[in-house]
Amino acid sequence: MKKFSVILILIIANIIFFNKQLIKIYCSYKFSNWTEKKVVFDEFKVEYPNSIFINGLKIINSNKIYYDSIFEAEKIDINFNLKSLLFNELIIINYLNIEKPKFFLEVIEKNIKLEESAKNIEITYEDNIGLAKKINENTPDKVWPQKKKDINFLILRSNISGGRAFIKISSMPTSFETLMSDFKFIKIGNHKEHQHYKNVLKIMLFDIFASVKDSNLKKILKK
Repeated sequence: MKKFSVILILIIANIIFFNKQLIKIYCSYKFSNWTEKKVVFDEFKVEYPNSIFINGLKIINSNKIYYDSIFEAEKIDINFNLKSLLFNELIIINYLNIEKPKFFLEVIEKNIKLEESAKNIEITYEDNIGLAKKINENTPDKVWPQKKKDINFLILRSNISGGRAFIKISSMPTSFETLMSDFKFIKIGNHKEHQHYKNVLKIMLFDIFASVKDSNLKKILKK
Protein backbone atom coordinates (compact mmCIF):
# COMPACT_ATOMS: atom_id res chain seq x y z
CA MET A 1 0.00 0.00 0.00
CA LYS A 2 2.86 2.35 0.89
CA LYS A 3 4.58 1.52 -2.41
CA PHE A 4 1.35 2.22 -4.32
CA SER A 5 0.98 5.61 -2.58
CA VAL A 6 4.52 6.61 -3.52
CA ILE A 7 3.93 5.62 -7.17
CA LEU A 8 0.64 7.56 -7.20
CA ILE A 9 2.33 10.67 -5.81
CA LEU A 10 5.08 10.41 -8.44
CA ILE A 11 2.50 10.07 -11.22
CA ILE A 12 0.58 13.12 -9.98
CA ALA A 13 3.83 15.10 -9.63
CA ASN A 14 4.80 14.21 -13.20
CA ILE A 15 1.39 15.23 -14.53
CA ILE A 16 1.62 18.58 -12.74
CA PHE A 17 5.21 19.12 -13.93
CA PHE A 18 4.43 18.35 -17.56
CA ASN A 19 1.25 20.43 -17.42
CA LYS A 20 3.35 23.37 -16.23
CA GLN A 21 5.85 22.77 -19.01
CA LEU A 22 3.03 22.66 -21.56
CA ILE A 23 1.59 25.91 -20.17
CA LYS A 24 5.03 27.52 -20.43
CA ILE A 25 5.45 26.38 -24.06
CA TYR A 26 1.89 27.45 -24.93
CA CYS A 27 2.30 30.91 -23.36
CA SER A 28 5.64 31.43 -25.09
CA TYR A 29 4.01 30.49 -28.41
CA LYS A 30 0.99 32.78 -27.85
CA PHE A 31 3.11 35.74 -26.71
CA SER A 32 5.31 35.32 -29.80
CA ASN A 33 2.18 35.14 -31.99
CA TRP A 34 0.66 38.28 -30.50
CA THR A 35 3.85 40.33 -30.76
CA GLU A 36 5.07 38.74 -34.03
CA LYS A 37 8.48 38.56 -32.31
CA LYS A 38 10.40 35.90 -30.43
CA VAL A 39 9.55 35.97 -26.70
CA VAL A 40 11.74 34.33 -24.04
CA PHE A 41 11.70 34.12 -20.23
CA ASP A 42 14.35 33.54 -17.57
CA GLU A 43 11.82 31.94 -15.24
CA PHE A 44 8.20 30.88 -15.65
CA LYS A 45 6.11 29.68 -12.69
CA VAL A 46 2.54 28.44 -12.62
CA GLU A 47 0.71 28.53 -9.31
CA TYR A 48 -2.51 26.55 -9.55
CA PRO A 49 -5.25 27.27 -10.17
CA ASN A 50 -5.00 30.77 -11.70
CA SER A 51 -1.66 32.57 -11.28
CA ILE A 52 1.43 32.90 -13.49
CA PHE A 53 4.73 34.51 -12.46
CA ILE A 54 7.29 35.44 -15.11
CA ASN A 55 10.79 36.72 -14.43
CA GLY A 56 13.08 38.17 -17.07
CA LEU A 57 10.68 38.38 -20.01
CA LYS A 58 12.23 39.63 -23.26
CA ILE A 59 10.74 40.44 -26.66
CA ILE A 60 13.66 39.98 -29.02
CA ASN A 61 14.57 42.68 -31.55
CA SER A 62 14.40 40.72 -34.81
CA ASN A 63 16.31 43.31 -36.88
CA LYS A 64 18.82 44.37 -34.27
CA ILE A 65 21.00 47.40 -34.96
CA TYR A 66 21.60 48.77 -31.47
CA TYR A 67 19.48 46.87 -28.94
CA ASP A 68 18.98 43.13 -28.41
CA SER A 69 15.39 43.56 -27.22
CA ILE A 70 12.35 45.66 -27.96
CA PHE A 71 10.88 45.14 -24.51
CA GLU A 72 12.03 43.60 -21.24
CA ALA A 73 10.39 43.22 -17.85
CA GLU A 74 12.03 42.15 -14.62
CA LYS A 75 8.85 40.68 -13.16
CA ILE A 76 5.30 40.01 -14.40
CA ASP A 77 2.47 38.64 -12.26
CA ILE A 78 -0.78 37.50 -13.88
CA ASN A 79 -3.93 36.40 -12.08
CA PHE A 80 -6.71 35.19 -14.37
CA ASN A 81 -10.27 33.93 -14.19
CA LEU A 82 -9.86 30.18 -14.72
CA LYS A 83 -13.47 29.64 -15.81
CA SER A 84 -13.15 32.26 -18.57
CA LEU A 85 -9.94 30.65 -19.80
CA LEU A 86 -11.59 27.27 -20.19
CA PHE A 87 -15.13 28.02 -21.28
CA ASN A 88 -15.61 31.63 -22.44
CA GLU A 89 -14.78 33.56 -25.60
CA LEU A 90 -13.71 36.48 -23.38
CA ILE A 91 -10.60 35.68 -21.34
CA ILE A 92 -10.65 37.70 -18.13
CA ILE A 93 -7.39 38.63 -16.43
CA ASN A 94 -8.16 39.77 -12.90
CA TYR A 95 -4.83 41.49 -12.35
CA LEU A 96 -1.66 42.18 -14.33
CA ASN A 97 1.41 43.59 -12.60
CA ILE A 98 4.55 44.56 -14.55
CA GLU A 99 7.64 45.65 -12.59
CA LYS A 100 10.65 47.49 -14.02
CA PRO A 101 9.80 47.27 -17.72
CA LYS A 102 12.31 48.53 -20.29
CA PHE A 103 11.32 49.83 -23.72
CA PHE A 104 13.99 50.00 -26.44
CA LEU A 105 13.46 52.26 -29.44
CA GLU A 106 15.80 52.43 -32.42
CA VAL A 107 15.15 55.17 -34.98
CA ILE A 108 17.08 54.95 -38.25
CA GLU A 109 17.31 58.14 -40.29
CA LYS A 110 17.42 57.69 -44.07
CA ASN A 111 18.09 60.24 -46.80
CA ILE A 112 16.11 59.67 -49.99
CA LYS A 113 16.51 61.71 -53.18
CA LEU A 114 13.16 62.87 -54.51
CA GLU A 115 14.46 62.51 -58.10
CA GLU A 116 17.71 61.15 -59.49
CA SER A 117 18.87 64.54 -60.75
CA ALA A 118 17.40 66.57 -57.92
CA LYS A 119 19.44 67.99 -55.10
CA ASN A 120 16.49 67.91 -52.75
CA ILE A 121 16.69 65.13 -50.22
CA GLU A 122 13.81 63.84 -48.16
CA ILE A 123 14.56 62.51 -44.69
CA THR A 124 12.54 59.47 -43.66
CA TYR A 125 12.68 57.25 -40.61
CA GLU A 126 12.40 53.58 -39.75
CA ASP A 127 12.28 52.01 -36.31
CA ASN A 128 12.36 48.61 -34.65
CA ILE A 129 8.64 48.58 -33.86
CA GLY A 130 7.44 49.40 -37.39
CA LEU A 131 5.61 52.59 -36.40
CA ALA A 132 7.68 55.14 -38.39
CA LYS A 133 7.47 53.15 -41.63
CA LYS A 134 3.72 52.75 -41.20
CA ILE A 135 3.34 56.55 -40.81
CA ASN A 136 5.73 57.41 -43.70
CA GLU A 137 4.15 55.00 -46.17
CA ASN A 138 0.61 55.40 -44.84
CA THR A 139 0.37 51.63 -44.60
CA PRO A 140 -3.17 50.37 -43.88
CA ASP A 141 -3.82 48.27 -40.80
CA LYS A 142 -3.09 44.59 -41.20
CA VAL A 143 -6.15 42.57 -42.21
CA TRP A 144 -6.28 39.38 -40.17
CA PRO A 145 -8.03 36.28 -41.57
CA GLN A 146 -11.51 35.74 -40.22
CA LYS A 147 -11.55 33.35 -37.29
CA LYS A 148 -14.14 30.69 -36.62
CA LYS A 149 -13.99 31.65 -32.98
CA ASP A 150 -12.88 35.14 -31.96
CA ILE A 151 -11.18 35.11 -28.55
CA ASN A 152 -11.05 38.48 -26.79
CA PHE A 153 -9.35 39.40 -23.55
CA LEU A 154 -10.09 41.87 -20.78
CA ILE A 155 -7.65 42.98 -18.07
CA LEU A 156 -9.68 44.21 -15.11
CA ARG A 157 -6.76 45.88 -13.29
CA SER A 158 -3.19 46.52 -14.33
CA ASN A 159 -0.19 48.16 -12.71
CA ILE A 160 3.06 49.12 -14.48
CA SER A 161 5.85 50.55 -12.33
CA GLY A 162 9.54 51.48 -12.47
CA GLY A 163 9.66 51.75 -16.26
CA ARG A 164 12.56 53.08 -18.33
CA ALA A 165 12.89 53.87 -22.02
CA PHE A 166 16.10 53.60 -24.04
CA ILE A 167 16.29 55.51 -27.32
CA LYS A 168 18.96 55.49 -30.04
CA ILE A 169 18.77 57.71 -33.12
CA SER A 170 21.15 56.75 -35.93
CA SER A 171 22.09 60.38 -36.67
CA MET A 172 22.93 61.19 -33.04
CA PRO A 173 26.16 59.96 -31.43
CA THR A 174 24.74 59.08 -28.02
CA SER A 175 21.83 56.97 -26.81
CA PHE A 176 19.27 58.30 -24.36
CA GLU A 177 17.65 56.88 -21.26
CA THR A 178 14.56 58.31 -19.61
CA LEU A 179 12.35 57.39 -16.66
CA MET A 180 8.69 56.63 -17.28
CA SER A 181 5.66 57.34 -15.17
CA ASP A 182 3.93 54.59 -13.21
CA PHE A 183 0.61 53.53 -14.70
CA LYS A 184 -2.62 52.03 -13.41
CA PHE A 185 -5.31 50.98 -15.88
CA ILE A 186 -8.79 49.55 -15.42
CA LYS A 187 -10.63 47.37 -17.93
CA ILE A 188 -8.37 47.27 -20.96
CA GLY A 189 -8.25 44.65 -23.72
CA ASN A 190 -9.15 44.04 -27.34
CA HIS A 191 -12.93 44.08 -26.88
CA LYS A 192 -14.80 47.04 -28.41
CA GLU A 193 -16.76 47.74 -25.23
CA HIS A 194 -13.61 48.60 -23.23
CA GLN A 195 -10.49 50.71 -23.62
CA HIS A 196 -8.32 49.10 -26.32
CA TYR A 197 -4.83 48.03 -25.32
CA LYS A 198 -3.38 49.93 -28.32
CA ASN A 199 -4.66 53.19 -26.77
CA VAL A 200 -2.77 52.26 -23.60
CA LEU A 201 0.41 51.78 -25.65
CA LYS A 202 -0.15 55.24 -27.19
CA ILE A 203 -0.42 56.75 -23.72
CA MET A 204 2.89 55.16 -22.76
CA LEU A 205 4.59 56.37 -25.98
CA PHE A 206 3.41 59.92 -25.30
CA ASP A 207 4.72 59.60 -21.75
CA ILE A 208 8.17 58.68 -23.14
CA PHE A 209 8.00 61.66 -25.53
CA ALA A 210 7.04 64.04 -22.70
CA SER A 211 9.91 62.84 -20.50
CA VAL A 212 12.60 63.55 -23.16
CA LYS A 213 14.68 66.64 -22.30
CA ASP A 214 16.99 66.81 -25.33
CA SER A 215 15.43 69.24 -27.87
CA ASN A 216 17.02 67.63 -30.97
CA LEU A 217 15.83 64.18 -29.93
CA LYS A 218 12.37 65.55 -29.26
CA LYS A 219 12.17 67.06 -32.76
CA ILE A 220 13.00 63.71 -34.38
CA LEU A 221 10.53 61.81 -32.21
CA LYS A 222 7.85 64.38 -33.04
CA LYS A 223 8.40 63.75 -36.77
